[in-house]
Amino acid sequence: MSAEFRAQVELALEEEEPEELLGLIIEIALAAEEPGWAADCLARLATHPHTDVRGNALMGFAHLSARLGGLDRSRVEPILAGALNDEKAYVRGQAEACLEELGWLAEDAGG
Repeated sequence: MSAEFRAQVELALEEEEPEELLGLIIEIALAAEEPGWAADCLARLATHPHTDVRGNALMGFAHLSARLGGLDRSRVEPILAGALNDEKAYVRGQAEACLEELGWLAEDAGG
C-alpha cells in the first residue's frame, strides 16, 4: 500500500465527507495490504453519523477478511454485535450480513 493511499484515507477520515468515505470504504476493503490498519479504519467508519457509511464499513470487514484472511474476532465481533442494535435497518442488515459472511452467527454476537 502506498503512502499516498494511506495519507488519502487518513485525510478523508479527518474530513468526514460521506460521499468520499463511501468510495474509500471499498478501496480500503479491496486494496489495503495491512489488515490491522484497514480494520482500524473500518472500525472508525462503523460509528460514522451517516447511515450508509456505517453500514458499508461493516460489510467492508467481510471483504477485507475474504482478501486477507481472518480478522481479529475479539475486536470486530463487538462492533458488528453493537450494530445489530443500530437505529437504522440498513446498518442492522449489513451487520447481520457481515456476521453471516464471516461465519459468525448473529445469535453468538449478541443479536
